[in-house]
Amino acid sequence: MNRRNWTDEEILFLKENVGKMKIETVSQKLNRSQGSVISKMKRLGIAYTKNQTGHLSTYQLAELLSVDRNTIIGWMKRHGLKFTKKVTRTTKSFYFIDPIDFWKWAERNREKIDFSKIECNTIAPEPEWVRHERNCRKEEHYKVWSVKEERVLEMMVLSGYSYSEVAKRLSRTKTSVQRKYQRMTKIR
Repeated sequence: MNRRNWTDEEILFLKENVGKMKIETVSQKLNRSQGSVISKMKRLGIAYTKNQTGHLSTYQLAELLSVDRNTIIGWMKRHGLKFTKKVTRTTKSFYFIDPIDFWKWAERNREKIDFSKIECNTIAPEPEWVRHERNCRKEEHYKVWSVKEERVLEMMVLSGYSYSEVAKRLSRTKTSVQRKYQRMTKIR
């Protein structure tokens, strides 16, 4: 097989699509072997697609916010936190959050986050309003719904219990129960 030099267009295509497409797909589009594509990625310093985005993984964000990774995933799935799905070399997928998108979301969802647990400027660029929020201790924290609680909620509502009765049984507010049930029924 003859060695072929990489064109500027091919390099640009590779840089733009690393992490968006599987290596196999990139190699097919460029009519190059997977080994050639991986080798070029290494020479360009973009072989580790997880680190190339400038975004935070769900795990990294969870660590910085002192919450469980599943909390972040719940915010993504049910509360509109914007994310990007990236595929690494073969088939492993990662979810990334742009820090700017995170702060926009956080400003609209302040009640879900305990800002006092976030060290100053760990998620850059940090907006000015965060300093004030960091100094305010949250009395109530967003309490993630467990699968068991969701089942109890659904069973009780379908059995004719009022939102107030369900709220008392689950130690939640009536509004929380009502909103959760509405979100659950929207998904179906």
